[in-house]
Amino acid sequence: MSGSDDKSELSKRPWDPAGTQPKHDPASLLPKSGEPLLPPDADVVESDAIDEEHDRDLLPERHQAAGAPAKSAAREPTPYAPRFQFLTGALVAVGIAALVGITVAIVGIPPKHEGPAWSSWKPTSGGLQGATEIASHIAEAYRDQGKQLVNVDANDISYQGIPLLVAMRKSAEEGGAIQVHDEKGVLYQMCGLGVNCQIDGGKPSPRRDFLLRREGLELALYTFRYLGDVKQVVVLIPASPGKAQTKALYFSRDAVRPELDRPLTSSLLPKPPPTKDVKLSPDAKLVDQTTNPYLFSLMGSSFNERGYLVLDPYSSSADRALQKRLKSQKKQAAAAAAQAAAGSAPKASGG
Repeated sequence: MSGSDDKSELSKRPWDPAGTQPKHDPASLLPKSGEPLLPPDADVVESDAIDEEHDRDLLPERHQAAGAPAKSAAREPTPYAPRFQFLTGALVAVGIAALVGITVAIVGIPPKHEGPAWSSWKPTSGGLQGATEIASHIAEAYRDQGKQLVNVDANDISYQGIPLLVAMRKSAEEGGAIQVHDEKGVLYQMCGLGVNCQIDGGKPSPRRDFLLRREGLELALYTFRYLGDVKQVVVLIPASPGKAQTKALYFSRDAVRPELDRPLTSSLLPKPPPTKDVKLSPDAKLVDQTTNPYLFSLMGSSFNERGYLVLDPYSSSADRALQKRLKSQKKQAAAAAAQAAAGSAPKASGG
């Protein structure tokens, strides 16, 4: 093709200012001969042919790996890393605490399991009023031949409104020392309907005395359990007819702590036994062990610079001597009163 023919061909093409049209004629790029690209005797593999023998030689050649890729150099920890770790842990802890708080706010705090009740009854008041409720409740339950044994009065440890300290003398075997107790206490006085708080019915006996000791123990247990500020309890036991009220029980909170830490029914039967069976009761051994060491003779009140309620270790012989001395003092007081009355009587005038 001559140069004029090329120019004529280019002049026939559309205007192409962006140069996107091909600069050559596509037909001019085809081979001039029409010979096939492969010879007639060339082997041709069909595209859908399948090798049924799975010859291992036909697998592609495996090449050795060029080596593991280079690892990036390890970073040195910064001096602030521990601080960031601490802050992260603190934030996680705060988040957990917040979730727990939300859960408690939604669900509520589960009720605390306090175990079985110590007793089926308890006073509704505290202080001396609570002690009065305890005295009334316990006294009503102790009976002899169907009749209530005694009435029980509750008071502070005092005499005519004057607070008394408990002066307790140890036995001679224990050294004979005097211990003074000034803790808050309650004084329970058992009184029958006879003279000087004597029991007006029934026959005095060791078994009835034992039943009264059991009642004194129950008074102390209820008091220590429900009146938390009381540290000592004194119980005055009624005397036999013709005698003064000189027998007393003394209890401290620490001495009966095992009985306070378990339900009352684990120590005493729910209902007091009758007088005739009191020493055969399953709780008789505990009553004897808990009351016998704390049985005292009430020596009266002593007033020096302070007031004292004086307690001496109890024994039958010591109690007989005390009763004799009290009778002698009573006679002397009566004689002095009679003499004073005679001295103050007006004399008759002469004629």
